[in-house]
Amino acid sequence: MKKFFLFVFLMTSLFSFSQNLSEFRAMMQKGESSETVAKSLLEKSKAEYEKTKLPIYEALAAVGHFFMAKHGGNPISKYSHFNKGKKLLSEAIKKEPKNLEIRFMRYICQEKTPSFLGYKDHLEEDKRFILSEYKNTKDENLKTYIKNYFKL
Repeated sequence: MKKFFLFVFLMTSLFSFSQNLSEFRAMMQKGESSETVAKSLLEKSKAEYEKTKLPIYEALAAVGHFFMAKHGGNPISKYSHFNKGKKLLSEAIKKEPKNLEIRFMRYICQEKTPSFLGYKDHLEEDKRFILSEYKNTKDENLKTYIKNYFKL
């Protein structure tokens, strides 16, 4: 009986985690064009990271910072958000270097960053990793997103 309750608890936790990630993914898709959504992504992902300490939420916060850099009006604020995003994303990847979604986030951020900022270090490495690993993920939403992004 204890095993049954443990199984139910774990399945509920995984379902909740999956639902939560879906919400964050939706914010990521809208955050680039909406400052309000970008702020929400940044605040919610920071709060979730503080609660769980999971690197995926640290990476989502990084993306939030990149979006805020895009939306900011003040060059100093833009650069500050950009640097915070870089640092958080780097930390998340150090903690989970084989995490497909985090590496995909870094790839997109580096691809969209203007060249003069010099943040293109891992483009080829991440692309190779993503294209070789996406077929192995059980997360169908992530797999579809990657296939659509790379037009596979």
